[in-house]
Amino acid sequence: MSMEMEIALVTGASRGIGKATAERLAEDGFEVVVADIDGAGALAVAAELSARGHAATAATLNIRDRAAVAGLLKGLRRIDVVVNNAAIFWDGAFDATTEDDFAKMYDINVIGTFVVAQEASRLMTRGGRIINIASRAFLGGKAHAAYATSKAAVVGLTRSMAIDLVGQEIAVNAVAPGLVETAMFRSATPALQEAMLKTLLTPYLGQPEDIANGVAYFASPRTRYVTGQVLIIDGGRSLGVSGAQ
Repeated sequence: MSMEMEIALVTGASRGIGKATAERLAEDGFEVVVADIDGAGALAVAAELSARGHAATAATLNIRDRAAVAGLLKGLRRIDVVVNNAAIFWDGAFDATTEDDFAKMYDINVIGTFVVAQEASRLMTRGGRIINIASRAFLGGKAHAAYATSKAAVVGLTRSMAIDLVGQEIAVNAVAPGLVETAMFRSATPALQEAMLKTLLTPYLGQPEDIANGVAYFASPRTRYVTGQVLIIDGGRSLGVSGAQ
């Protein structure tokens, strides 16, 4: 393990998009810190990466515990890339959404992202990169009032951070996935899944690796001139043209 190897922290990395991102960044030559509130899951992913010859460690992390976030980051020899992927999701009709539903979604998806990004930015040297995982849902969606609002806030946070951190030469961008084959997508009701699939332009459902490829673009030091951007990866769904004819 080279002391010059850049380190990437990926939150929510025990499965789905987070796991695929950790794998892709490891393949790209980063030392990866696989962080998740599911410590056993994070350990399994890190062990798998290590067995394949990559540099990886695991961390049990609650992104809403600022002290834990700060402690983890300060314990690293350096921090070059942060991927804020940890989030929660559920769908629900607008008139059935409670204030508690809204608050919990915002607390994890927005404030948790803010806490990790803020603590990391205090330790990053020039050339650092922060990538926030938003969602194509920030454009709006049926039965997604709380979730869509939280992800719209992530987009706003990303753009504001990009402005505030440019003096430190830290690039901040977001990736906004559309429908992806993950446990989060499968947690939606079968009826909603079917309705959403009909809105795809492409004939196939996105895979976690498709999103990881977009994250890898922003994570590369070669894209340091790119900041404040939102890359929508949704198979063309945001074009508003249904693939179901």
